[in-house]
Amino acid sequence: MEIISKKRCIIGEGPIWNEKEGLLYFTNSREQEICVLDIYTKELKIIPTEVGGVAIAFDKSNRMIVSRRDGIFYLEDNIATPLYDTNKHQILHGNDMKVGPDGRIYVGTQSSKRLGLSNNVDGKLYSIDKDGNVRTLLDALLLSNGMDWSMDETRFYHTDSATRIIKEYLFDKVTGDIEFTDKSVYVQGVDGFTIDENDLLYVACWGQGHIAVVDTRDMTVIDHIDVPAKIPASCAFAGKGMNELVVVTADYKNASATDEYAGYTFKKEMSVCGRLPYLFG
Repeated sequence: MEIISKKRCIIGEGPIWNEKEGLLYFTNSREQEICVLDIYTKELKIIPTEVGGVAIAFDKSNRMIVSRRDGIFYLEDNIATPLYDTNKHQILHGNDMKVGPDGRIYVGTQSSKRLGLSNNVDGKLYSIDKDGNVRTLLDALLLSNGMDWSMDETRFYHTDSATRIIKEYLFDKVTGDIEFTDKSVYVQGVDGFTIDENDLLYVACWGQGHIAVVDTRDMTVIDHIDVPAKIPASCAFAGKGMNELVVVTADYKNASATDEYAGYTFKKEMSVCGRLPYLFG
């Protein structure tokens, strides 16, 4: 893998390719920064934010949406505008987030138990539509995390990282409903993930130093791709041909003391492609 940024993120999160700009966005979630990277020239722009974000999405007008500990917001010139009525819905400790094939936002939250705030296992997976309607799709999660959809848009993949299990759900593109298919796979260190044109999942494995490759036909791990840093946190396809696998990593708890490349961002040219991110609205 090639180093494309030596910006040492405490936790690099939420990588997403912006086709309109030809740039990669990701967050340095513990440092209240959004990173904007040209993956070819390696030019990096840092956008300081008042509240740290974990994941990023865009709408059809190219407005940026950020998942934060205080909710899900449009972020323009550091001015945060919620996507929904925050008096009616409390979406706290937002974690991984993507737009689905139906144009809705899908976002998971961390539980109070994982954050040490209480013993409540109250992490959730929500959907939010363009009219601000909020639905709870999954409840009683410790750490709602990686997610993506099959190429034919009929399956949804999601993990509660604390369980180390990725589950497959039937997905209804009209209603946004999901239904567990009873198919799942155990992946040590499972964190953020993405999918390729052949319906293979590429799973960042926290603390394992690799990306696990999962064949969704039978939900088995079929390969591993080594990452030069010990803590891969998430990955995404990017680039002009959507054939560059980008991996963000973490310098968590000062991992760089023993891991030279901790927190760096990498890319690997692949023989397969991913798909462009869906847009909200």
